[in-house]
Amino acid sequence: MTNQEYIDNRLATYNEAFDFYMDCGEMPKSIEKGDILGAYLKSVIDSNPQLDSQDPLWMEVLKDDLLAFLSAMLSAFVPVEEAHKKEQAYIGRYKNADLDKQRELWPSVYEYVSKNYEPTDVNIAGYVEQFKENNVQDVIDALCEDWMKASDSRKDAREKKILEKNAQSWERHIKEWGLSDYKRRKKIDNTYYRYPALQEIVKIIGREQPQRKDEKDDITYKYIPILLSTPAKTVEIEQISIGDDVAHMMPIETAILSDQETETLFYKKFAGKQLQIFANRPPLKSQDKQIQQHQTKPRLEMGPIIVSIDTSGSMSGKPEEVAHSLLIQLLRLAKKKKRKCFVITFSVRSRALELTNPANWRKLNKFLEEGFSGGTDGEEMLNSALDALQKKDFCMADVLIISDFEFPLPKSTTKARMRAEHDKGTRFYGLQIGSWPNRYQSILDKMWKMKI
Repeated sequence: MTNQEYIDNRLATYNEAFDFYMDCGEMPKSIEKGDILGAYLKSVIDSNPQLDSQDPLWMEVLKDDLLAFLSAMLSAFVPVEEAHKKEQAYIGRYKNADLDKQRELWPSVYEYVSKNYEPTDVNIAGYVEQFKENNVQDVIDALCEDWMKASDSRKDAREKKILEKNAQSWERHIKEWGLSDYKRRKKIDNTYYRYPALQEIVKIIGREQPQRKDEKDDITYKYIPILLSTPAKTVEIEQISIGDDVAHMMPIETAILSDQETETLFYKKFAGKQLQIFANRPPLKSQDKQIQQHQTKPRLEMGPIIVSIDTSGSMSGKPEEVAHSLLIQLLRLAKKKKRKCFVITFSVRSRALELTNPANWRKLNKFLEEGFSGGTDGEEMLNSALDALQKKDFCMADVLIISDFEFPLPKSTTKARMRAEHDKGTRFYGLQIGSWPNRYQSILDKMWKMKI
């Protein structure tokens, strides 16, 4: 596992621990005893008892800032953790070596322990004296055990010192800038609630209302027998046929036979088996008929979210604010329901940011600020979204495009890729901000239009 993967995993654990503690009033089992940052997270929440009674946005602001601080601390802890692992490995190698190797390494071990540990932590001189009276291997095992405990304690002490050194400045930052952060996010929320279309988008992508028929229905083919086999034994006369069975002749044939002028005609019809006779219906055979039926095609209850935001120059200003407010709500939804989230910005080129890990949440504002200039390349944006769908974590996602759609329809190859992903369960939506004529509603599952 790389250092970044370790940081991402720990940050995800602290993110869940924050929510768990707010809901249950205790830390989850994933936060082990002695976890320095887990204990600090708990102390921060305990220091803000008013969170439960305030606007939930305050808790969101505190949580995001706290996770950003913990991310920085985890990065600062990396050198300490690496040094600790290296030392633990060194202790293990010395303890498990044969006696000749232990004697060879002893001078360097003695020098290292004497230099880095106080006698109250590892009394190396005392162990030297014990060599005179006790079994050498027993003394070395006891030394290594004390040394490992002292190594753990030294790591914890170093990390606590780093945390204490930075915690005060972070807490001052929260007091000074927390209100500004809250007001900025409140403004974003107000923009969102001003437009009903944005709320409808979140409901549909959040799967909080029944899916529309045209989003779910799939045509299936069902084969059913249209005729059932009849019993072999039957005496019921059901139809008129032709043949030479005089026992079942129709009265008209009897009349022909009784008239001398038509008698010859009768025999001719009899010889040719052309007499009209009563007959039973032939046994019915099972046949298959193919019929079309509409059957609901189930979708994932919760799936990933891919948001593509047009950051060309034509989207700057009010459209940018609307796009940002909708994105924040979708990210909030993804956090709440633990759904994967992927953001793509596009203008002359596309850029992507995966928000699966909490470590990337704080990068979002800077990521968006680098856009809103130049023209638009919708083709590259669509292919970036389609490429993201190939990842295991983002297959069968909901894809939302936020743009003024001042770009042509995709190429036929791109349309074919979209259809293939749609067949797998992906749904494509669009929010057009502006009044530019576009035909994307013909290839998207649903298009919302807003005039700002």
